[in-house]
Amino acid sequence: MLEWLSSGPTGLLAGSLLGLVLGVFFEDMLKKRVKSAGKLLRRWTRRSRSAPDLNREFKLGALRAPCVIVEGDGEHEIDRDRVRVLVNPVQVRLPDELSEWRDDVAREQARRKAAGDSHAWNGANFAVDDLIISRAGPQELPEVTLVLKYSDYFTFLATQQLDRRLPGGATPRTRYLEGRELSQIPDFMRSGFGLNMAVVTSDDWLLVSRRSSRVVTGKRQWNSSANEGLSRDKDSADGLPPDLFEAARRGLREELQLSAGRYDLHLLAFHVVTSLSQWGALFLAQLGDLRRDDLQDHLSRGVEDGWEHPEFDFVSFDPESSIRYLLREDRIGEWAPAAPVLIYLSLVNAFGRAAVDEAADRVLREAK
Repeated sequence: MLEWLSSGPTGLLAGSLLGLVLGVFFEDMLKKRVKSAGKLLRRWTRRSRSAPDLNREFKLGALRAPCVIVEGDGEHEIDRDRVRVLVNPVQVRLPDELSEWRDDVAREQARRKAAGDSHAWNGANFAVDDLIISRAGPQELPEVTLVLKYSDYFTFLATQQLDRRLPGGATPRTRYLEGRELSQIPDFMRSGFGLNMAVVTSDDWLLVSRRSSRVVTGKRQWNSSANEGLSRDKDSADGLPPDLFEAARRGLREELQLSAGRYDLHLLAFHVVTSLSQWGALFLAQLGDLRRDDLQDHLSRGVEDGWEHPEFDFVSFDPESSIRYLLREDRIGEWAPAAPVLIYLSLVNAFGRAAVDEAADRVLREAK
């Protein structure tokens, strides 16, 4: 019987029918696989290339902070093992018009130094070449790749003059920032990466600091507990890419004299200060054994960079108290741009988004 089916015209016809059936089956299966792969590819592409809405700056009632959260919601910490930093060892190049401004900065700082005035030195730092966010695994956990280039502090200061007029009437803001997505901003306009840390004591007090009148940028602004810029000299002395967690720990050591074993460090978000085109990361440091009184005594015994923050305040670290503090009349217009964002995300990390937003609603209703 099988021999009859496999031979002659009957076998040819049976083979053709079988081939047709198998062809349709495998073609249909292949189309489904291709369609499914296409969906996954489009979804990955949207996630990895999508840019945050620059108009979605942080708002809390009457408080407006010119800061956009690029990645992070507070509730879900960003795993250290899922953050990769790469360095392209190439110096950013300024256009001629901005290169002249950098020369002006160098001359002015040299003049101030010679006159015995407070001045800035030209530390080697990094510019942001790219910040790539993607998702991995069934839980779609964020994976972050930060690509850096070489820059320096005088380049940062020159490009911070966003509203200074260029020949022809344009400004750096209108020429290089406005109307662009984050990925389209030139690397020289991202010449610096900042780290902001919120410190909470073991008995639930948040430390906030006030910047000195002697710092070059953000004079007298109320800020997070400590803040630090990524440095090539300090954070990449061996030539390897810097570790953001270790750089944050350096900032906590230099500004608050806190050793690494005294706190747990959590990465909450990456952000961009849109008013200044400054990029950075936001951390929460929860002290294990230092209470408020202990930390006050600790700070009174001196810190390495104490001149940067001559004034500290302690805020009860619960949603209502912290939100009221953010909205105080003598604070609401005095915040450094990223500080309210970090405080809010730290509250969310500790108490959950729903509880924090409910407390905010209560405070805002009372204020009306």
